[in-house]
Order: sequence, then C-alpha cells, then structure tokens
Amino acid sequence: MYSYSLKQGIEDGFLAPYKVVRIDIDKDIQGWRPSKGQVDKTGQLIEDRVYNQIDMDRTLILEKRTELVAKKITEFLVATDPYAKTIVFCDDIDHAERMRQALVNLNPERVKESRKYVMRITGDEIEGKAELDNFINPEERYPVIATTSKLMTTGVDTQTCKLVVLDHTSNP
Repeated sequence: MYSYSLKQGIEDGFLAPYKVVRIDIDKDIQGWRPSKGQVDKTGQLIEDRVYNQIDMDRTLILEKRTELVAKKITEFLVATDPYAKTIVFCDDIDHAERMRQALVNLNPERVKESRKYVMRITGDEIEGKAELDNFINPEERYPVIATTSKLMTTGVDTQTCKLVVLDHTSNP
C-alpha cells in the first residue's frame, strides 16, 4: 500500500501550507433551547427541546449565528487582506444565500465597488456558477468571497484561495 502524507504534499509543492483558526460558537457547543411558548418569525411554535450543532442551519436557523460567522469572516479579512479569495462552505443552498446576504451587509463599501465581491456559487444559481471561472482565475479580482454548499466540494482547483471557512456539519 502506498501513502502520501499531507506533510509530503506540502513539501512537494502540491498542497498549500495552512493554519487552522477554530472558532467555537456557544450555541453549537452548549445547544439551544427555546423558552416556553417561543414562536419563530412566522409565528409557529418552536418545538421544546434542546437543539445542537447538527440542527443548526437545518432544522433550526438562528439568524444571529449566521451574522456572527459572517462578522468573524469579515474581521479576519479586514485584519489580513479584504481581497483574499475566500470560500465559505455552508450546509445547503439556503444557508449559502443567508451567509452571502450577511457578508454583503457587513461589507457595504466593498460591495459598492463591485456587487460581485460576495457571490453565492451553487448548482442552482446561474450567475454564481458563471462566476466560478473568475473566482478561480488568479488574474480576476472578483468574486472575492464565494458562499457554496456542495458545488465546490468535489475538487475545484482554486490556487488563489487564502481562506476556507467550514460553517457546516457533516450529515448525521
């Protein structure tokens, strides 16, 4: 059996060296339970149980959680390079759209320069899919941030990507 280690791949120049920045969100770690009789924004009663990380952005959407993740991404980019190509992996297409909107809201000046600063690149989104080649092209500035679900998990060669964000859990 032949094995090729991550370390060897980096040393050989096939893989980029990386640094992991882990941010734990309290609701993911401790779970979240609605107060008695709490309703969602459509007026539906929220089931009284403890929701955990597997539920986040699937059976339970906490808008403040999405905003917090977008804020952490924005803070990191502002501190390093606001134009560093960034992929944000989300649970599904709806989550990718919510994340795109949260990032747009937090980066109004850059979005004013180009509405393509943040793009959702998913299988159902024609304009976003059309921008995939621009995202992976080192000569193209935009899009800078791509929110996606599964479209880019199959191995897109993104040589210029500097930040990879995993805001999803594996399927239970």
